[in-house]
Order: sequence, then C-alpha cells, then structure tokens
Amino acid sequence: MAKILERVKDIILNPKATWQIIKDEPVDIKSLYLNYIAPLALIPAICSFIGMTLIGIRIPTGAVIRAPLIGSLVSGVVGYALNLVGVLIGAWIVKLLAPTFNSKADLDEALKLVAYSLTPMWLVGVFSLVPGLGILSILGLYGIYLLAIGLTPVLGTPEEKVVWYTIAIILIGIVVSFILSAIVYGAFYGPMYMQMMAI
Repeated sequence: MAKILERVKDIILNPKATWQIIKDEPVDIKSLYLNYIAPLALIPAICSFIGMTLIGIRIPTGAVIRAPLIGSLVSGVVGYALNLVGVLIGAWIVKLLAPTFNSKADLDEALKLVAYSLTPMWLVGVFSLVPGLGILSILGLYGIYLLAIGLTPVLGTPEEKVVWYTIAIILIGIVVSFILSAIVYGAFYGPMYMQMMAI
C-alpha cells in the first residue's frame, strides 16, 4: 500500500521526473493491475456506492432520494469491472493510434501510460461520497496533462505530435467511456432518475 501511495504522490506532484522512472520499469500487466489499477479503481466505485445509497441526492422539494442498496451494489461491481476493462481498451486505443503519430506501438507500454495517466480520475472519485460535489471531478482532467507529458518518454512520441496524439486519444476515449457509462447508469440508475423526475 505504501508503494502505491508513493507512486500516486510522485505522478501527481512530480510527473515529469516520475515518467522518466516509469519508462524504464519492466511492464508486468498482472502486477500493474493488482498493485495499482485495481486498488485505485475501487475509490470511485466505493465512494459512489456510499454516496448514492447512504447520503443520496437532495431534490428541490427537500426530499432525499437514495439508490436501492442491491441495485447500487450490482451497479458498483459492474462499473468497477468495466473500469478495469476500460483501462485495457484505452491501452489498445493508444497502441492502435501509435503508428499514426510515429510512436511505439506496444500494448504493455501503452497500458503503463494509460494506467498512470488515469490516477487523478480515480482519486477524484472520492467526491462521489457527496453527490452534490460531483462537479469537483473536473480536477481529474489533470490526467490529460499527465498523458501528454508521458507520451514522449514512454512511447517515444515526437514532441510535435504530442498534442494531436493526446487529442485523438481523448476523443476516442470519451466515446468509449460514454458507452461504458451508459451501460452501467442506464441499466441501474435509470429507474432512480425516472423516480426523481416524477416527483
């Protein structure tokens, strides 16, 4: 756990130097998932579950709407699993786009890049504890900066192609993220929102 916290702190506070360290680290996908991706991806899953079931959303009438416990639990598990799959999909996107931007098309290195770039997105998941603070999740956009400055050291992307490569990854990533989110929220939270609209 201490190692995860140290890496989180380094990638957030000193990203340029940390990418130089990361680029030389051997890639072990299983280890990266077990020791970094899976634990951090739990943050938004657990916080969202607590926020939606225990704290709830206050609507204009003053009532508090809370998501059903079982439905939220299932949604949380499915969302967590999709989050883990999404990281791998993101790595595939980075790899597939790599030749277009004169970068190294290596899935292992791409996974490393995506995983550490997503760190801020997982951390801001803590704001899901209070649904009204969800707007603060915008702080997770710091991950875009991490991605951009990680492309050259990790994948050897030429400096002049970093901006366009980053934009391409983000645009495709948004589409994939939207699809994955729609699966979870449409299936599990849809009925709750319909109930809110009816009040």
